[in-house]
Amino acid sequence: MWSKSNSIVVAYVFIIALLVGALIGGYTAPIFTGWNIPVEYHNLCALEVIIVLGLAAYFLGAEITPIMITGSLATLVSLTYGQDPLVRYLTLAAMLFSIGVYGMTVSRNAVRVLMSIELMLNAVNINLVAFARYVDPGMLKGQLFAVFILAVAAAEAAVGLAIVLAIYRNSSTVDMERFSLLKW
Repeated sequence: MWSKSNSIVVAYVFIIALLVGALIGGYTAPIFTGWNIPVEYHNLCALEVIIVLGLAAYFLGAEITPIMITGSLATLVSLTYGQDPLVRYLTLAAMLFSIGVYGMTVSRNAVRVLMSIELMLNAVNINLVAFARYVDPGMLKGQLFAVFILAVAAAEAAVGLAIVLAIYRNSSTVDMERFSLLKW
């Protein structure tokens, strides 16, 4: 069923897509030069427009999840366009880590919590490899640590899923708030 919330979200996504397209294409001068804003600050102005439009869409009754997803992707593009590759990787890793923290704190499903932890570990791997590539390109320290973290993450996922499966067999749920098996 189509609702007012869906219409607001579609309008928000369309406007943000136009803004990001104008930013990438270099057509932001007609938008921001009327306000006497230098060209090097057009990325930050686009970020402010994304935030204000997201808040307006939320207060008009749109759901928060599609607004956050669209705003996050547009923010990633607007902040990292024209930047060094290291800044792009670090921004991507920060966003992945934030998504992992959000998923770990909000979700009640144990499998989703494990997936969120994996996202956070992959964000750390991106940081390690990016710093190893751009700060010390001759050495493989960052890549070696990333492979070590991947091995630890695989073991953590296997043990975590085995525990979740054992709990599911006993209690028929993976809702973490309903677990009473592990309490003292």
